[in-house]
Amino acid sequence: MSAVRKRKILVIDDEVLLLEVMKTNLEIEGYEVITEMSGETGLVSAVVEQPDIIILDIMMPDLDGWEICRRLRSDTRTKYIPVIMLTALDKTHHVVKGFECGADDYLAKPFENPELFARIKAVLTKASKGMVVDPLTNLPGKHQIYEETRKRLEQRGKFFAFIYIDISNLRRVNYRYGVERGDNLIRSVANIIRDLVVPDEEFLGYMGEDDFVMLSVPVRVDQIFGNLTKRFDETIYEICPELRDEDVNTDNPVKLAVSVVTNEQKQFGDPLQVKNVALEVLKKARNHPTHFCAKLKDNPV
Repeated sequence: MSAVRKRKILVIDDEVLLLEVMKTNLEIEGYEVITEMSGETGLVSAVVEQPDIIILDIMMPDLDGWEICRRLRSDTRTKYIPVIMLTALDKTHHVVKGFECGADDYLAKPFENPELFARIKAVLTKASKGMVVDPLTNLPGKHQIYEETRKRLEQRGKFFAFIYIDISNLRRVNYRYGVERGDNLIRSVANIIRDLVVPDEEFLGYMGEDDFVMLSVPVRVDQIFGNLTKRFDETIYEICPELRDEDVNTDNPVKLAVSVVTNEQKQFGDPLQVKNVALEVLKKARNHPTHFCAKLKDNPV
């Protein structure tokens, strides 16, 4: 049997003794713990380590905790990692400021271990019921995709584009070259799309298996599709160079099938309806021999 993955905690604080004590106590509780003593190195570790939760001190020598939290929330790679603010400043306006920066909870120094453990468990439980981040892609999952789609449906008078992205025939990679290379391709596609997302305006989520959803605006669709397919072609042959010759002689190349649903000509009642229409339109793209972007306006359902 495979070992159960430990939940990973990143603690960012400039107090050496506190870091050592917290690391020891949290490891006893069964967590994997990474510590950093500055805001800049903490931000780097958040991206590289992708922890399940971040415990962040407000009073730091280089960047204060509020600025660190703002940067975490503005980066698509760390946007959905839960944050607990840790500070000696037990004042209401500091708590409010922390929540305004995107913190999920607040804990004042000094604190007892049971309270710390309880806060961590509560935040992780809340995250697991809401914004679940997929461990393979580090992207939010179906629940958050639906919630973000719902927000756009409620913005009357504003056009949005629901872009459903499918890695077609990924099973060829899994069967012939192993699941590890298949997972590597999924992660690479996630990173490619992530680079195309406009922060605070667009959204990217992972539906599972080989499917992604990007929420954008209609005018951006062609640009996104062009950049995505170009980078995909560069990436796939780095991961699976054997496919370069195989794809020329097969009717089922590993390619991108994309469907686009907008509210320009059709109104939708809920996110599930949007997704179901996108899956119907996607059939057109999947049947195409190369990368293809099928749009609802050209393929009415």
